[in-house]
Amino acid sequence: MVLSCKKKDYSLPGLPDKSAINMEVKQDLTVDAGGNTIYLINHTDKVEPVWDYGTGKSMRRVDTVHYAFKGDYKVARSAVTGGGIVYLDTITIHVTKDNLNYVNDPLWILLSGGVGNEKTWQLDLDANGVSKVFDSPLYFGGGDLIWGNQCSSPTGNCWTWNPKWADNTWICAKGDYGTMTFSLKGGPFVKVDQKMISASGAFSGTYYLDKDAKTLSFSGVLPLNLGKDQAYGKGTLISLTENSLQIAFKTPGSADAGIYNYIAQ
Repeated sequence: MVLSCKKKDYSLPGLPDKSAINMEVKQDLTVDAGGNTIYLINHTDKVEPVWDYGTGKSMRRVDTVHYAFKGDYKVARSAVTGGGIVYLDTITIHVTKDNLNYVNDPLWILLSGGVGNEKTWQLDLDANGVSKVFDSPLYFGGGDLIWGNQCSSPTGNCWTWNPKWADNTWICAKGDYGTMTFSLKGGPFVKVDQKMISASGAFSGTYYLDKDAKTLSFSGVLPLNLGKDQAYGKGTLISLTENSLQIAFKTPGSADAGIYNYIAQ
């Protein structure tokens, strides 16, 4: 018996031209006279859309974005295809009036202090190794945890472990990790002063709080962190009060999450 083998071709399909991809950005002037509402719609099958709309990012096939403040916003669009990433032309959205109804929810006020104000947060660990509200600046849990430490589904990955930092100093070194300031002065701006990670420095960007989904997105800046898995761009709110904030960030390449514990300055 003679066996013959034919080498399989594992080459990727060709990269489609951007003209073959329809990712629509539609501004709705009937909802807001100033054009504060836009719809992001991917009409092309077999591609994963990536939207960067200036105050946040999305990978949803259909999404709705509200701009509270007037100004020009650029919406960058790209599509993940079988042959690679296709970058489409950026769309500029002109918003002519403020609609502060989109940022007057109690969660927006707790996070930022409300319209015309700003609020500064820091990790709950100081240079003396003291945590004032939580037992540690970092807890651990499953990636399906949502607001109130609830589970997103009955069979979700929702375990939790809240270690005491004093008994688990391997979590991080004690020190001043810096600050994170959320502002609603003319726009949803965020400033992060990273002091103890490899990419330390002062950075500025924007943020978006989805009050319904209880998520917090960062654009152009990394949230204040402990130097672990720094590629965070979006987190899930676990709790938010006048003096405390918990955000769960999924660990890249894992089904689990790190829950970062912040306190108001």
